[in-house]
Amino acid sequence: MKRSSLSSRLYRRVLILLALTGLGMGAILYSVTNREIGRASDAQLVNASRLLYMMMQDELTAGVLAARGQNQDQAQDQAREPQKLDDDPLLSDEERKAFHASYDWCMFAVFWEGQPVAQSGWGAPVSLVPRQPGLHDFIAVGDHWRSYGLPGRDPRLLVVVAERDTMREFSMVPVLRKLALPLLLLIAASMLVLWWTLRKSLSEVERLASTLNARSLADLTPLARGDWSRDLGPLIVALNKLFVRLDQAYELEQAFTDDVAHELRTPLAAIRAQAQLLRKSVPAPQQEETNRLLAVVDRAGDLIDGMLTLARLNATAVSTRSVDVHALVADVVAETLIHLPPETMEFSVTPDHIVRWRCDPSSLQIALSAVIGNATVHARDGGQVDIAIVRSSDRLAITVGDRGRGVAPADRDRLLRRFERGTANEAGSGLGLSIAVKAMKLAGGTVRLEDRQDGGGLLVVLSLPAAIEHGLRA
Repeated sequence: MKRSSLSSRLYRRVLILLALTGLGMGAILYSVTNREIGRASDAQLVNASRLLYMMMQDELTAGVLAARGQNQDQAQDQAREPQKLDDDPLLSDEERKAFHASYDWCMFAVFWEGQPVAQSGWGAPVSLVPRQPGLHDFIAVGDHWRSYGLPGRDPRLLVVVAERDTMREFSMVPVLRKLALPLLLLIAASMLVLWWTLRKSLSEVERLASTLNARSLADLTPLARGDWSRDLGPLIVALNKLFVRLDQAYELEQAFTDDVAHELRTPLAAIRAQAQLLRKSVPAPQQEETNRLLAVVDRAGDLIDGMLTLARLNATAVSTRSVDVHALVADVVAETLIHLPPETMEFSVTPDHIVRWRCDPSSLQIALSAVIGNATVHARDGGQVDIAIVRSSDRLAITVGDRGRGVAPADRDRLLRRFERGTANEAGSGLGLSIAVKAMKLAGGTVRLEDRQDGGGLLVVLSLPAAIEHGLRA
């Protein structure tokens, strides 16, 4: 299962936190706004009741309200039917229209000794209106109402003004509309800034990864803590401890390999010397057995040398510099010829001039030695090894071709692995090409096997790119 990146997971978690924070802030903002609008609406109710009270001052002074209250009581006692409040109105038509125009969102009712003596022509039934001073909530005709009762100087008088709660909700709609777009823009901007901040913060991790990838297997130099942020301090300390343990392990491995090679080479040398003396003294029929013994001893020696080379490659320090590849190839060919019988093998190197390339010379030399040595062992009957250096703008290719029997396409990938040979009775240790593969990996290159285009034989291609990445483990 492919896991998401650290930045994506952090972004999702922080985004969830940001969303929850935004929802919480929105709820708080809604609650505060609703409370403030409620306070403002209550203040408007108080002002409306005072305005209504001021409109009735003339009637109150003339005693009309008291008389109207008495008439109401007598009518109720006689007919037990409520008198129409529009008869002998307390407010003129102009005053009613003025009140309705200013406060068309609310209703009013006037009570004298608890009995309604006047009311607006709209709104809730007067029988459902609270008849107590102060603020009250009530339900009428399926709507929620808020009322305020203003007592007059005469305690028998009560002026009540009420409004629907829906008017308060309508008052919030414009506020929410004005806040919606800025909030959405703020959330979008926060998401972009959050993503940029996470990427910027995690770029330190990417720089650390690039630094580690640029190192070779042998480069175990501790990282300087001052070059990294304090957040990466524990990771830098842990990596430095790991480098120390790896360095100790490499030293132990190298010491063990050297000791084993030394302990094996001494008895093999003694056996070879005894086999050579035995070959001189035994009769001709037994010399064939002695030659086979010498071949086995030589193969064991090659095997030890190959394993020692592979082990030492792990501790090879890779250093890139400009190298004369033609001179490097010539040195490897010259060293190979020293160990060959005279006139056994011919070498050709093209071109015959300096070819410079930026690479690690040690790893490239080990790979060339392994490939050319493999060609001399397996293609000795061909008698010829052709080496070509081909340079392009982005790649350097060194081809080593022999005139041997070649390799079937199905066996090429297998022969690049350790201890693999073409046939069981073929000479060699089976490590030559695998050494070349590991050395080229350290140098940042590749090895592949092809057919020669100009006849029979095997073509080994060593390829080095212009941009080299070190530190790849084989």
